[in-house]
Amino acid sequence: ISMVLAGLCISRDGIDIALVSGEDGALQESDSTPLHINPIEIDANALSAPFTSLRSQYPAELTVLTTSTQLNSGRREEMLPTLGLTGYDCSFIDYISGYVAGLSAEVVASAPYLLVFEITPTIFIAQLVTTRVEGTKHIYVPVYVEATTSSTTTLPNFVGQIFAWAQDHNYKLYQCVFLDPPSGLVESSAMQTALTPDCPSIIVNGAQLAKSAAASAFLNLEELRDPHWVFGLYMAPCPISFVVNNMPPTLIIPCSETIPAYQDITFTTSEENQTSISVEFACGKHDARPDDKLIFARLTLGGLHPSPAGQGQITVSTCSDVDGGSIEVFQGTERKNAKVRAVAEIPYQFKSRDYKVLKSVRC
Repeated sequence: ISMVLAGLCISRDGIDIALVSGEDGALQESDSTPLHINPIEIDANALSAPFTSLRSQYPAELTVLTTSTQLNSGRREEMLPTLGLTGYDCSFIDYISGYVAGLSAEVVASAPYLLVFEITPTIFIAQLVTTRVEGTKHIYVPVYVEATTSSTTTLPNFVGQIFAWAQDHNYKLYQCVFLDPPSGLVESSAMQTALTPDCPSIIVNGAQLAKSAAASAFLNLEELRDPHWVFGLYMAPCPISFVVNNMPPTLIIPCSETIPAYQDITFTTSEENQTSISVEFACGKHDARPDDKLIFARLTLGGLHPSPAGQGQITVSTCSDVDGGSIEVFQGTERKNAKVRAVAEIPYQFKSRDYKVLKSVRC
């Protein structure tokens, strides 16, 4: 009897499951439980019963869960025991990893760049990524990340700006991918005007992401079924700095070293009643603003609570877990209570096509 592998997705429309054969990865069946969910602020207790019911109805030897790329890793770790995903037979990935796993090996190996958008209730996130095949795995590598809040711009304007940036920097786009967007938003006339006919636009819902998660289980089967497999500690490829407004760069990761699970640096706003702020992240140590080729992410937080100059608090925090390393920016000093936040992936030197750039700034 062939091993059965399951892919699960928690999206804004509910919980989706897909089962594939462990022998050839062929889809066997799929189902869903419609629910209204905030994929960034998941209520695990409310999902426990329907989640357990769906898994009981469709048992599998190995399960991969995919959740929003912007879901706080600490919150995800907290919810997994409630959902019963704590054994060696369970793993989890983000939406982008899931989508790339569901693409054919030919597309992953040959696609120049994907432009991926995620839309949360308060934040628009764009990631320009490259893809590659490594053994059986389908891997994506972030090249550039930009995020902003819905209080500072509209989604069509944001999409248009990102397209213009990609064209100005001569990135050839294979697809523009909208992951789990609100219904009707991408199809609006304003959005269609912002999209370019040279780049096909793809809308990916929870059902498709569940199938992609199941594909990920198949592609990573040997690794996932090894009960002695242990995730290694994630290493920063080089020192990491961030730049805010006209301030000198601040070093948050001083060397090519293990990324701290949580390391926070809090600074204050410099302007009176400031309602937005941009933070750029760069590879290397710098005394002045680094060259653009070393900037790997720019996160813009809007909708900040107005406050006197020097009193508004913004925190930059590192995070390291089984998925890799990331840096989060949020308003205030308490992660759980932050209403405005954005996340950027830290480049991984051994997967990045910009390895020479990373190597040049290693300590």
